[in-house]
Amino acid sequence: MRKSRLTALLAVLLLALAAVAAVGCGGGSDTTGTSGGGGSAEGGGGGEPLSVGSDIPYPPFEQGKPGEYTGFDIELMEAIGEKIGRTPEFQDTSFETIFRDVAQGKFEAVISAATITEEREKEVAFSDPYYLSEQAILVKEGSGVGGLEDLEGKTVAAQQGTTGLELGKEKANAGELRPYPEGPDAINALKAGTVEAVIIDQPVAQNAVEEEGGVEISESVPTEESYGIALAKDNTELLKEINKGLAEVISDGTYKTIYEKWFHKEPPKEFLG
Repeated sequence: MRKSRLTALLAVLLLALAAVAAVGCGGGSDTTGTSGGGGSAEGGGGGEPLSVGSDIPYPPFEQGKPGEYTGFDIELMEAIGEKIGRTPEFQDTSFETIFRDVAQGKFEAVISAATITEEREKEVAFSDPYYLSEQAILVKEGSGVGGLEDLEGKTVAAQQGTTGLELGKEKANAGELRPYPEGPDAINALKAGTVEAVIIDQPVAQNAVEEEGGVEISESVPTEESYGIALAKDNTELLKEINKGLAEVISDGTYKTIYEKWFHKEPPKEFLG
């Protein structure tokens, strides 16, 4: 009787050990399956989601519909996400409130052609610069409107909350300066003839010339502006990760590839790896 009980006990122990071994062997493929083939902190994305606010549309920086967003900012943030093991999830948010929203934790980061300014740095922290920009005066073809000095007394549009609107206030001396909720709204007002010019980021103006037709850039205005990714001031660890990911994207040539895809020219030397 004792011998048969001992035999039974050994059998149970052997079965238990076999089950543990089976789980150990299967663990690797299980993890790969649930991660969808994503990577780790060393790259590949697929990790913890990273909530990102962006004012969409603003082509060529951000455009498309939910689940299918694309553009320079979108692809750059996705590339950074791969480097830091986070998968960006984009939320379309008004630019007028976007810095307040990230400061209050509505999302973790903002990438939205956002110029780094002293005023904004009072509310949020910015990453290292990822884009050098300038403003442009967009007008109807053949309008005869030249640069900023020709806007005096005219009806001029700009997107609310942007540095284009601030430039208009400071230097355009317009008869009326109209803020619009979205950049494309301002461009549509120009095409409809309700405004005579739009002050907007140069790449956005160039995109309108190429994609919309009937409009032209009368002047590009150098501003020494740089774009950055905005975060809440206390999110210092994520800021370090994003700066590290951005540096890697630049150094390995990914930035150059994305830049040339969307702007059809080589990036400035500051962003060449």
